[in-house]
Amino acid sequence: MVLVVIGLLMMRAHRRTWALQQDDRGLNQWDRKRLRSRYRRRMQMSGMIATLGVMLGVGDALIWEQGLAVIAVYWIVVICLGAWLLLLGMGDLVSVRVDSQLAIKELREIGEHRKELEAEVAEMRRRGSNGEAKPNGRK
Repeated sequence: MVLVVIGLLMMRAHRRTWALQQDDRGLNQWDRKRLRSRYRRRMQMSGMIATLGVMLGVGDALIWEQGLAVIAVYWIVVICLGAWLLLLGMGDLVSVRVDSQLAIKELREIGEHRKELEAEVAEMRRRGSNGEAKPNGRK
């Protein structure tokens, strides 16, 4: 029962986060695609956690009255769902790592561009120029 509640709470949290991200005007198309993929993956993981919670409870309470073949198939399905959940979690970790590396690279590029702009401003101040061409006597 605990897994069901955890899975449902996670789904609710993901929906709220997704709604906030939809309203963010600072995101470009690539960011939206990446966040949509992450939302789907995390919703699937949360739903799977809730489903596993139900299956573990039902399996423990009711499945033992069935035949051995049904019991074996049922628990194999539960194990396979758990393995799929593990793979989804690993995929999410890899995705977050790649996204973080891309964000760090972008921040470095922004920092380098800022340094270049600051150097240009310092040079203009040194020359006493505002960056515009000086008048050459013509109107």
